[in-house]
Amino acid sequence: VRITSAPITVPLLAAAVIVMLGVSRFVLERQAENENNIFLVITVLQLIIFALPCMLYYFLKGRKLASPMYIAPVRPGHLIFIASALATLVTGNLLIKFFYYLFTGEAGTNGTYFAAVVDSAGTDTSTAMVLTALVFIPAVCEEFFFRGVVLAEYRQFGAVNAVVFSSLCFAMLHFSIENFPIYLFSGLMLGMVCAVCRSIFASIVLHVVSNAMSIYLSDLFIRVTIQKSGAFFVGFVLAMLFAVSLMLMTGRLERIYSGYAQKPPEEGLPPRSVEHLVFVYLSPAFFLLVIVFVLMTIFL
Repeated sequence: VRITSAPITVPLLAAAVIVMLGVSRFVLERQAENENNIFLVITVLQLIIFALPCMLYYFLKGRKLASPMYIAPVRPGHLIFIASALATLVTGNLLIKFFYYLFTGEAGTNGTYFAAVVDSAGTDTSTAMVLTALVFIPAVCEEFFFRGVVLAEYRQFGAVNAVVFSSLCFAMLHFSIENFPIYLFSGLMLGMVCAVCRSIFASIVLHVVSNAMSIYLSDLFIRVTIQKSGAFFVGFVLAMLFAVSLMLMTGRLERIYSGYAQKPPEEGLPPRSVEHLVFVYLSPAFFLLVIVFVLMTIFL
């Protein structure tokens, strides 16, 4: 693997972002002590943490990604697929949280890293500030980083590898080994939607809804419904809704790729992922990324 290739440069980029996010906790704590507007600080920090590494990466790579990011508008023919993918994302997250609650007594969470920091700081909140700093800005910044850069760089190694690797990086970003399955599932859904629709804006929409639900609804929904209706009924309903959503999404997915087979996209279809597994997952930089994630999670 060349030292300038994606399996080396992208994990190092992701590791740098993880370290910057970890350091940002100390900045937020200091700003909270000074009674500054923590939500404004969070917004600025997210723009710096995700934008500056991307700009540096573009500079080091000659300002050219291996594949251009998907910035095309959403096609009308993909709207049903996006809606069914959103239903699959929501019901899948709720189902995972249901099992968390069933076995641990807690529903888990899939909110942003900054949301957890705000909760621990006990800062007064308003709906507008929460929506801006903890719902919209994270969705846009994280999607442009993980799907716009990471997924785009790894698409040369196959669509599945690109989706899975960007999802692993996305899950590591949240500094939680306990909730890793929730973040990984969300990342897989977001990456798949972006790859299938060839539009980052589709995954941004899903990400916004996911962030809003994790902050305002999903944990409370699991606890209240189980207490009122019983675990068996809630689990059965969630499993059925997830299965129906998954079938609808799969059906639309087959239809979309049938169209791609008849009329391939201009940039062409990515290669088979199985041929590039070694390059993607056995890179020394990837192991370094995992080590950074584990250390930051333990000591934060």
